[in-house]
Amino acid sequence: MRSTSILSLFSSTPCSRYTTLRSLSTSSRLSQTAPAEPKVPIALVAQLRKTRPVPMNLARTALSQNNNDIQKALQWLESHSPSAKAEKLSSRTTSEGTIAVSNLGGKRVSMIHLACETDFVARNEVFVNTAKGVAGTAAFLDVPGLTEEDREKAKVVGTPRDFPVDALLSAPLIGVSAEGSPTPNAEGTTIQQTLLSSLSSTGENLKLLRAISYACPFPSNPTTRFVPGTYAHGGTGTEGRVGGLVVLSVKSRDESKPMASLIHGPGGDKLDEGLNKLARDIARQVVGFPTKSIDKEAGVEEEETLLEQSFMMVGESDKVRDVLEKWGSERGVKVTIVGMKRWSVGDDLTGGEEAA
Repeated sequence: MRSTSILSLFSSTPCSRYTTLRSLSTSSRLSQTAPAEPKVPIALVAQLRKTRPVPMNLARTALSQNNNDIQKALQWLESHSPSAKAEKLSSRTTSEGTIAVSNLGGKRVSMIHLACETDFVARNEVFVNTAKGVAGTAAFLDVPGLTEEDREKAKVVGTPRDFPVDALLSAPLIGVSAEGSPTPNAEGTTIQQTLLSSLSSTGENLKLLRAISYACPFPSNPTTRFVPGTYAHGGTGTEGRVGGLVVLSVKSRDESKPMASLIHGPGGDKLDEGLNKLARDIARQVVGFPTKSIDKEAGVEEEETLLEQSFMMVGESDKVRDVLEKWGSERGVKVTIVGMKRWSVGDDLTGGEEAA
């Protein structure tokens, strides 16, 4: 049929020859067009993700590439998924990274250590935003496994708690505003999946090494107010190479006026604002010095003891201990530092997390 059409060109008019050539060219292009990819039903995507919890767009691609055959899609994912790439990179050393902190309205705080291979990636926007997201999630969620005894103890002791890394990796990534409002994660993407996605973007091995968090007791203790503060140096104040987290215990100096009445009475907002700023300034102090302990301990030098350091972060030459006493007496409260952690990207973690 086609050969007859070509021969007829020689006996046709110029106009008809052009029309015939155009028709042949169009039909040739149509015959070479790749078949349309099959539409992927959302039910199949959900079924695949139950077997292999990959991001939704990757599950859809795997099914589309394999004509909606789940078994073939699973085989395709073995070589194309971020986890396959992660396995190849898992032996690489992760000596760089960032310390990210999150403070949700002065009520819930966290600090996490996310590691990578190079300082270049540690400054990469994708990596930094991932670290901030993980820190926000750690601050928003309760540490799993707490007993009722633990919760009761938290009302009188303001100690930050280790957040198990495995539990945090399996948790859904929660976008959190500065006020502590959660942003829905429509796809239910876990932190592990988020790290795998970031790995694909950065091309480096990424590891969540450690995490801690602290949540003020609720309902609050009427006689004691716990105020957490965070700071990270070397970035934006919420992420950097060194991070610090502190918890203050604040009590009224007048037993007839418990803390609840001071906070909710006249001038309470100003006192609350001042306490939050003080907590952040102390966290900056912790980060700015080689701080190892809150008070004097055997084997810890004076410059490594928080209360013995000059409170340089607020422009004071007096010791932190004396500044806290003066600050509290002027406002009718007694301020005590009851929790403190200082982490650095360069910390030696071979023997486990350091005590400080």
